[in-house]
Amino acid sequence: MAIVGIDLGTTTSEVAVYSNGRPRVLQDLRGKEIIDSYFGIDNKTREPIVGERVRSLFVAQPDLCVEQVKRKMGQQDPIPVGDQLFRPEEVSAHLLRHLKNSAEEVLNESVDRAVITVPAKFTNAAREATQQAGEIAGFRVERIINEPTAAALAYGHQQDSDNDMVMVYDLGGGTFDVSIVEFVGSALDVRASDGDPRLGGKDFDKLLLGHVADRIEQQHGICVKENAGDYYRLLFACEEVKRELSFNPTSTLRIPFFGTRNGQPISIELDISRSTFERLIELMVEKTRSHIERALREAKLKKSEITRVLLVGGSTRIPYVRRLVEDVMGMKPELSIDPDRAVALGAAIQAAIIDGETEQIIMDVLPFSLGTAAATRFEGRIIPGIYSEILPTNWKYLKPRTEDYYSIYDNQEQINFRVYQKAYDSENDFAEVDGEANADAGYHLVGCRVLSVPPGPAGQLIRATYMVNQNGVLDVKIEIAGEVTDFQITIRMDEKAIRRAQQRLDTSWQKSRLYDKVRALLNVAERELEKDMPPEDEKKLRDLLDQMKTALVSDDEAAVKRLEDQVTDLLFDMS
Repeated sequence: MAIVGIDLGTTTSEVAVYSNGRPRVLQDLRGKEIIDSYFGIDNKTREPIVGERVRSLFVAQPDLCVEQVKRKMGQQDPIPVGDQLFRPEEVSAHLLRHLKNSAEEVLNESVDRAVITVPAKFTNAAREATQQAGEIAGFRVERIINEPTAAALAYGHQQDSDNDMVMVYDLGGGTFDVSIVEFVGSALDVRASDGDPRLGGKDFDKLLLGHVADRIEQQHGICVKENAGDYYRLLFACEEVKRELSFNPTSTLRIPFFGTRNGQPISIELDISRSTFERLIELMVEKTRSHIERALREAKLKKSEITRVLLVGGSTRIPYVRRLVEDVMGMKPELSIDPDRAVALGAAIQAAIIDGETEQIIMDVLPFSLGTAAATRFEGRIIPGIYSEILPTNWKYLKPRTEDYYSIYDNQEQINFRVYQKAYDSENDFAEVDGEANADAGYHLVGCRVLSVPPGPAGQLIRATYMVNQNGVLDVKIEIAGEVTDFQITIRMDEKAIRRAQQRLDTSWQKSRLYDKVRALLNVAERELEKDMPPEDEKKLRDLLDQMKTALVSDDEAAVKRLEDQVTDLLFDMS
């Protein structure tokens, strides 16, 4: 049974598998390798839908649609979609379920295990949310892997990369990462990572939209921002202009019958030059320069020590981006693998490593600092809430580190041991203010434990050991007076919530407009599955029913008819 690799992207997503000695991206049920990371509720059937089908719904009923859910991962606020509320994990689970079903149809087997990629600068909470989304979708998530690390794996698999020091510049639709990776024999050693999880091509689209919207208002008196449908119609047109400007010096934005003025229809036709677009995105692209320089400093390397620069992510097709990278690094960057598929391909290679199909040692790094809130004595006063770093940014995964602390009161009965994640750009030393997380200064409470302290004088040793495991989850060991407490810091939905989300996902096919046509056949097939039958027949029937349910969710009439015939034939042969 294959483990698939999944790039769950801000704007697009892909699923890949490793077979016959190489990774490949799989097509979905409609023959597409890349799907839009859109989620919506069909305005007729009230069914959840994903991918390209949602695009037209953004224009007709934007309140029924969700985009860029990846930027909401790890947040607690539910997302309103029509009259329903979804957690970010649930929305991502719908995308993952679509990829899961697509892989099962192509591979003709159950796919229950996955490696899923995340941005290098994803928080602990966002990583846990991604794992939960995979579980809701029906996966056992074998590994969470950083996107630039996955891209480096894909690069190393097809290149003679021994003794290379590679910079991976990954600018996608919604996130930016830069990693310094060293290839030494079969080992991939991530020396440092940096980036911004809220910078990407979608932001460029919105900058262009703002420029175009101002011109439309000046010329036609139409305020685009007042109508959500007009906003998305214009946004999608700006996306197309952005893509065309990567290959041509000018592009024309055309939208027929965009609105009316004085009872007359208005069509939009605007010429946009590459130089105008570059001026709009200049400051945002320039931000990536400082991240490159910070990653080099963290890796303790000079630019001259980098042997190759690898471009990953669809936004690296923009000429201005390539020029900036070449200017910063003093060398021409490479596009030796497809920037849209590199991350998914690398995830599939990581899956193959787990399954023992290929050999590679990966040494990844922590994308953020982790520590605890401690108190100190100063001029006779106890000052609480000071951040004490245990694992610094770019600390190696699976490498433990220990710090010693001491009780501060005589006969202290307990400590509230709080673990904080610190934003890389925070210069504030206080993790807590008035006993609460100092969120404004970039501190995020990852988790906490209340631990008992045996009676005694102040100054009892409290030894804390942290280690981040391969999924980026923190393992903590606290030793107090010889008593050891081990725990993991995770932020997870409870099991009941996961089951409810799974059930919500699993029954959506019953509301399809095509369901009544095949309901009787499905009932017969489900009853047959309750009987004893040869294992191979049971597997075939279950696989066909899963594929039919997927086709029902997608309202794919041709696929439903084809699968209806296959189920009927199989039931006839079994009788």
